[in-house]
Amino acid sequence: MVKLLPQQFKVFRQVHKGLLRKYEGPFPILNKVGKVSYKVKLPPKLKIHPVFHVSMLKPYHKDTEDPSRGETHRAPTAVVTSFEREVERIMANRVIRKRGIPSYRELLVQWKGVLENEASWEKEADLWQFKDLIRRFDEEP
Repeated sequence: MVKLLPQQFKVFRQVHKGLLRKYEGPFPILNKVGKVSYKVKLPPKLKIHPVFHVSMLKPYHKDTEDPSRGETHRAPTAVVTSFEREVERIMANRVIRKRGIPSYRELLVQWKGVLENEASWEKEADLWQFKDLIRRFDEEP
């Protein structure tokens, strides 16, 4: 079992580094790949290449005296893999700029079957399923 540095996960790059765990895991090692890399079993929702250089891994040592000591008490980092709702239309956009975090665009989305005043701001990167709608919104005058 090993732990991984969070820099490996693209999904964590937009989170302020002070809010990240030092290491993510533990994850089981599947096999050694080459001289200095290992293939790790990752949850499918992460959608990243599972082979890592040893410099990105840290051995996981279970605490025999108090097994709960190694458990995190933070909420798990959320990964949006898909939306179960459908977009009716994109109403507006804005760019979010914060110190220490790369800027990103948010879109005001009206969901099908939801009132217009209940539209929500969503990160453009999270709306990957609706690329065609975003392109059409960007092309509008």
